[in-house]
Amino acid sequence: MTVSHLSSADLAALLSAQAQFNQPHTLYRAVEDLCRERFGFRFLTVLKNLPGTGNVMRMHSSESDYPTGALKPMGLTEWGKVVLDGGKSWLGNSREDVLWAFPDAELILSKGCEACACAPVIWAGRCVGVLSLNAERDTYKPDQMADMTLIAQTLAPALI
Repeated sequence: MTVSHLSSADLAALLSAQAQFNQPHTLYRAVEDLCRERFGFRFLTVLKNLPGTGNVMRMHSSESDYPTGALKPMGLTEWGKVVLDGGKSWLGNSREDVLWAFPDAELILSKGCEACACAPVIWAGRCVGVLSLNAERDTYKPDQMADMTLIAQTLAPALI
């Protein structure tokens, strides 16, 4: 098991953001800011799982090419079996990984992103959403996934 290096101050900031007004945007922004500081990214998205539809809905995005409210057919993919159905984090660090995982892979790749780290948000035993960070090839490392997963879990109130 990978040990988290996330500080109690980081977690306190996210939990404090949950209590603020203008939800869920305040929480999304706090998660985005912490992920930018801790891991870096070209773009970040928060996806809500829509069970039974085969889709996820984009709830937050740091990138204008990825508007909120858009549906993405991820539930019936191999990636969906791992992350949405299995509740497991997924780390891709190559062009091939992105092509395997995402129906909009060409758009992701056109932004110079060959790395993608996805952490599920689990509530009551099921995946209710996903935190996804995208960057240059080999940006993310397996030992960062525990921290990403903890950060993702703070999104649960915004996604249930």
